[in-house]
Amino acid sequence: MVATDLFLREQTLRVPGERRALWTCVLAAPLVIAVASLVFPAVSLSEFILLIAAGLVFVSIGRGRLLGSSIRIEGRQFPEIAELTTALAAQLGMPAPQVFVRDDPFVPITTVGIGEPYSLIISSQYYEHLRRGELRFLIARELGHIAAGHTRLTSLLSVSGRENPVVALVFGAWLRKTEFTADRVGFLCCDGLDHALGAIAITTFHAIGRRDDLDVLAEQRAELDSEPALRLGEWIAGAPYATNRLDALRKFATEPAALAWREKLVASDHNPLALIDDPSHRVERAECASVVRRLCAMLIDLAVIAAVLQIPIVANVSHDVGASKGDDAFATTILHYLPVIKIGAKGVFVFMAFFIYSGLLVALGGQTLGMTVMDVRVVRTTDFGRPGIFQSLWRYFVAFCSAMSSIALVGFFMRIHPHDRLSGTRLVGGRKAG
Repeated sequence: MVATDLFLREQTLRVPGERRALWTCVLAAPLVIAVASLVFPAVSLSEFILLIAAGLVFVSIGRGRLLGSSIRIEGRQFPEIAELTTALAAQLGMPAPQVFVRDDPFVPITTVGIGEPYSLIISSQYYEHLRRGELRFLIARELGHIAAGHTRLTSLLSVSGRENPVVALVFGAWLRKTEFTADRVGFLCCDGLDHALGAIAITTFHAIGRRDDLDVLAEQRAELDSEPALRLGEWIAGAPYATNRLDALRKFATEPAALAWREKLVASDHNPLALIDDPSHRVERAECASVVRRLCAMLIDLAVIAAVLQIPIVANVSHDVGASKGDDAFATTILHYLPVIKIGAKGVFVFMAFFIYSGLLVALGGQTLGMTVMDVRVVRTTDFGRPGIFQSLWRYFVAFCSAMSSIALVGFFMRIHPHDRLSGTRLVGGRKAG
């Protein structure tokens, strides 16, 4: 078993409606942002998209920032945390993330990254108050976020792990459900329900959480249930109320699925190294992303660029045919019936910006925003590693040159594009993209 088995349809640990909530938030995002802009004029769809695109860049360079301003956990630094993280990753059948400790009074623990290696960050201000069983729960739930695919998206929405009010307003319904899902994974891997509940209390109330009476908190939840208006604060937040998390975890602990999964995790013999690609393995044609996935990623990126620059890709066409005389009348008539094929000068500018945007983001992180959404990544042909900066820029220079000729039209429908062959790169999808 590997970590993805935790989320298979027939035995998933995802809370009901998690995926539906994500797509609902994505589709409703323009409307929510439009309504929010009436109250907060500074908020616009273009600025929101720019925020996410900037998040992709910050995540790509985030490891360097962590190395410069945090303590990396390894054999000589806090070895007990490194051993615990490695053991939990092995139990879940997934590669262990890199672990850092930083001084953060707001975020007790979080994971960031858009692909391997992910980074797990623990706050030094909370670490001192956590018992080993509670830390085990917290680390396991963050590994659950990675395995469920939450981390790739939440890293774009909040590169530091802190709650952003605008992001919480737009994606809060989905973000809250991901926390319940991660709590389930953490509970299955920790030493008991008391440790899981204690970890939630400490990370919510800091040191005073050790003195909390969780039964009294349950009474507070009953009061919330009796008055719907009191729940409005949760509906506009990115995290569920602690009282709801405690109640949901208590209920899950009694479900047959929880007992069955505990037995599987204890009985199975896991080898996380089996999930790491053999460095000598070359990318095969069948492992490359499909044409449909490539096309969807490209369309998302073009939409992002057009929205940020506020430039329509398709130019408006005059329907005043009578205004043209002679030979121009025929051309105007054709354009009257085929307006969608006319791309104006502004559309060409978006097209050129696409290659600059793609080249820079792939050079920094191996993915554009569209690639991240469609779960694809640019890798080296020889070993699935991330291409270097110059190799990435060369890839898009060749792609731009081919786009100026008929080569691009033929190559677009090929599984391996000509610019991939010439640059020694491939665009892969699925688990290979991770």
